[in-house]
Amino acid sequence: MKNRGQTTVLFSCMISILIIFALTALEAGRIYCGKVKIRAVVHSAQSGIMADYNRELFERYHLLFIDPTYGTGSDAMAEERFKGYLEESLNGRDNSEKIYNFSVEEVALVNKTAITDEHMKDLKKQIVEYEKEEGAIKKVLELGKNMADTSGEIEKAGEKTERNAVELPSGDTSEAGEGDGTGNGGTAGDTTGQGTTGDGGDDAGEEVEDPREVLKNNLKLGILALVMPEHAEVSKEEQDFSEAVSNTYKDKTEDTVDNEFTDVSKLVKQLKGSSLDNDNLLLKAESKAAFCAYVTDHFSYQGKSRGSVMKCEVEYILKGKNNDYDNLSAVVSDIIWMRMPVNYVCILQDAGKQSEALTLATAICSATGTMPMVEIVKYLLLGCWSYGESIYEVRQLMHGNKLPYVKTSANWNTDLKTLAKTGTDKSVETGMDYKDYLCVMLARKEGKDITYARMLDMIEKNLQRNNENLSVVNLCGSLTIEGKITMNPLLTDRGDEGVYEYGFEEMIEY
Repeated sequence: MKNRGQTTVLFSCMISILIIFALTALEAGRIYCGKVKIRAVVHSAQSGIMADYNRELFERYHLLFIDPTYGTGSDAMAEERFKGYLEESLNGRDNSEKIYNFSVEEVALVNKTAITDEHMKDLKKQIVEYEKEEGAIKKVLELGKNMADTSGEIEKAGEKTERNAVELPSGDTSEAGEGDGTGNGGTAGDTTGQGTTGDGGDDAGEEVEDPREVLKNNLKLGILALVMPEHAEVSKEEQDFSEAVSNTYKDKTEDTVDNEFTDVSKLVKQLKGSSLDNDNLLLKAESKAAFCAYVTDHFSYQGKSRGSVMKCEVEYILKGKNNDYDNLSAVVSDIIWMRMPVNYVCILQDAGKQSEALTLATAICSATGTMPMVEIVKYLLLGCWSYGESIYEVRQLMHGNKLPYVKTSANWNTDLKTLAKTGTDKSVETGMDYKDYLCVMLARKEGKDITYARMLDMIEKNLQRNNENLSVVNLCGSLTIEGKITMNPLLTDRGDEGVYEYGFEEMIEY
C-alpha cells in the first residue's frame, strides 16, 4: 500500500515534467514559427517598398529610384508605410489571430544612397546597364571609329602657322607703317586693316574688302541667324534654376574664342588647344558611349522634341544656360570651332586657296601700308575663311544634313571674299549629323559631375509638371530598413525579451 502512494507521486511528477516539456516545446515551436512569419512579412514588405519606385521616372527615363519621402521631404513617410504594412500583415486587419500578437517597435531608414551621392555612382551605373541592354553603346562606338583622327594634322598646322606667320614686335611702326593719319596703319596685334579703301599712302590701290570685316558684320546678327532655317524659332523664355542640383557643382570657365582673326598668336593657341582634344579617342570608353547614347535618346535637342519644359535639353546639359536660345547659340559656336581646325588643315593643303589668300593679303596690306605683315595677314585670312566655311557647314547640320567624315578641297563650299556659298550642294549619305556632334561634345564632358547634375535638373523640371513636390535629391538608389518586432508570450505574462524579439535589417537596391 505504501508503495502505491510513492508510485502515484512519481508518476505525477513525471507527468508534470512531461507537460512542462511539452508546453515548452510548443512555445518554442510557436516562437520559431512566429519568427519565420516575421521574416516572410519583412521580406514581402521589402518587395513592396521596392515597388514604390517613381513610375514616371522609370517610364520616361528608364531609371529605378525611390523617393522615400513621397514628396514630403521627410523619411518618416516611408517608415510609417513600412511599419503599417508589417503590422497589418502580421496581425491582420482585425487582429483576430489570438495565438500571436506582434508589435512593431522600431523602424528606421539608414545607409541611404541618394542619386547625387558618390559622384552620382548609382545614376551612372544604371545608364550603362540600360544602354548595354539596348545595344546603343555599339552604335556610338562606331561613330568614333568613322571619325577621322586629325589631331596630328591640326598640331602640325598650328606649328606651321606659328613658324611662318612671325609677328612683328608690338608697336614696331618702323616696318609696319603708321599710315597717313587716317587710321590705316597697324601693328602685328591689329591686322584688321581698318579703312582699306586705299585713300591714303602712295601704295594705295583700288578698294579692297577684308573678309574679316564681312565676318564681323555677319556675326552682329547673332550666330543663330546665320545657321538656322528660315522661320525657325528658338525660345528665349528663361527657366528658374535657382534651386537646381547643378548649383552645387562648379563648371570650368570656358576660354573666350577669337573670331575676329586679328591676332595670329590667338589663332595658333586655338589650333593647338583643339588638337589636344582628340575626338576620335573620346568615344572609346564604354561609359562615355553609354552617356552619349542615353542623353541623346532621352532628352530633347534642336530638331527633336520630346514634350519637355525646354526644347534644347541636351544643349542645356552641355552649357547650363537658362534658356534655349543661349544654350543653342553656345553649342553652335562650339561646333563651328570644332570644324574650324579641320577646315584649316584642309586649306593649308590647297595651294590654290593659299595663293588666293596671299593675293588678298597683299592687297589689304598695300592699302593699309603694312606690307611687312603680308604673311601674317595671309594666315589670318586662311583662319577666317576656315571659320566661314565652318559656319556654312553648321548651317547644313541645322537643316538636317550631314557633313562628310573627311574634309577635302572637293567638298569645300565657300569663297574667300564674301564667305558665301559657291557652287551647288552635294548630298552626303555617310557622315555626321547634328546628333553626332552633340555626342562628341557630350563625350568631352562625360567625366564631369556637373554634366550629370544638369541632366538631373532637366529630369526634375519635367517630373515636377505632374508632381510639384518632387525633388531629385531625395531619390535613392539603395537604402537599408532596420527595426525590431516583438511577439507576445503565450503561457506567461512576461517572457524573456530576447526570446520574443526579432531584429531585422533589409537592404533595398535597384
